[in-house]
Amino acid sequence: MRVLDQVVALNLSLVMAHQADAAYWKEWEMFGLPGGIQLFTLFNLAAFFLLLWCFVAVVTRKRSGLRGSFVIAALSGVVLPIHAAFGLAGFTQFHLPASIAIIVGTFGISLLQVNLTWRARSEFTVET
Repeated sequence: MRVLDQVVALNLSLVMAHQADAAYWKEWEMFGLPGGIQLFTLFNLAAFFLLLWCFVAVVTRKRSGLRGSFVIAALSGVVLPIHAAFGLAGFTQFHLPASIAIIVGTFGISLLQVNLTWRARSEFTVET
């Protein structure tokens, strides 16, 4: 497994761990979304399907994998700014050390992933 693939897998793992943590903290309430845990679960099902679809394209080095890697990095990378805004707005969720580490980790790994993806861009040549 190439380094980029490992970094993308780590990033996806961090996002999945964050979403499990988000269910505990009832993140949908922070966003003011209706539907509770049921809609939140369905959203995550769709989101993880998309992210895993992108991951397969990255690992197989399909042309769409280049874009897919940037999509994964972008979606993972916005976790920190969103939660920083929540903190500034007075929300007290996600205050535990593991929650904070995962949130910060998604941002740092996303930056690394963007760098590695750009460097590996010539590898994404397989027809889709």
